[in-house]
Amino acid sequence: MIKLKDLLKEGGKLFGTKASRVTTSEMNSIFDELKTRLGNKFSKFELSRSLPSKQDHGDIDIVLTGNPNIKKNIMMYLGSKVKDYSQNGNIYSVLYNSNIGKDVHIDFIYSENDEDFDAQKTYLALGDFSGILGVMARQNGYKYATTGFQKIYVDNNGSHHDITITKNLKDGLKILGYGNVLGDYDSIQNNDDVVRFISSSPMFDSNDYKGQTMNHSDRKLFRSGRPSADYIRTSLINLNKHKSIDDPDYFLKKLFPEKYQSYLDKIQEIESFTPVKSKYGGEWIMVNFPQLKPGPVLGKIKQYWTQKYGNNLDNVPEDELKKDTDTYIKSL
Repeated sequence: MIKLKDLLKEGGKLFGTKASRVTTSEMNSIFDELKTRLGNKFSKFELSRSLPSKQDHGDIDIVLTGNPNIKKNIMMYLGSKVKDYSQNGNIYSVLYNSNIGKDVHIDFIYSENDEDFDAQKTYLALGDFSGILGVMARQNGYKYATTGFQKIYVDNNGSHHDITITKNLKDGLKILGYGNVLGDYDSIQNNDDVVRFISSSPMFDSNDYKGQTMNHSDRKLFRSGRPSADYIRTSLINLNKHKSIDDPDYFLKKLFPEKYQSYLDKIQEIESFTPVKSKYGGEWIMVNFPQLKPGPVLGKIKQYWTQKYGNNLDNVPEDELKKDTDTYIKSL
């Protein structure tokens, strides 16, 4: 969802040299200024949490919810202090002429509801933390994202499905094995603390961060080329630590059995609508029912077969399947 955010951090800032960097003190002062002007127009208006050790910032992230008229409010209440503007999805980017005399890049990141707000705010916190953790999550079959915590499922046809387990990313951390050290998350101060926290899970493995195990998505997540991200990744590899729990669903089943059951139910639902790979396919249908035209009806027939026969489809006698399919077509 934070597509622009990823783009900017990989390919340079949106407003280039027009935007000044700010110290943490200046960032807090500008946030207070913006909150005075805009804060009461939204039910939640909060500054994203940076690593306390970070001394300067190229942009300021503000997460908000409660009023979808973002651009209207920005233009109305910031007025001539907006020197430039851009929107990409739920991100409203502004070059803002602040009271401290600097033109600063502000990202207003909108969420439709409180659940999404909490997920966005947690994901954006602590610099490179979420991107680096996201690699470990994906290696264990999960997605740690701005939209929540999801389980990646590959159906019988090889299609990928992101099944939401929870919108609460703190629960996601528990599922990834950080339940016993979750209190340390709020105490993270610097990149070394990030390394210690991420490596503390029994599901963590240093090999997950080596080039040969990472796909393109992983490389985007840890944002190679950023000194902080490269430092964290190198440190995690050098630990040469290996997982002590191999079952990626161990904590999901142990801590959230009802969520695990919902996940299993969702898998069953997906497979019931996923056409089974079979010798009986679209070509067979067209040969035996030439009155049909290629189109959605073929998908409906294959879906019907999947729900009735499942993985046993290849064992159904051809004459029986032809008769059954003819009856189904007549019912459409």
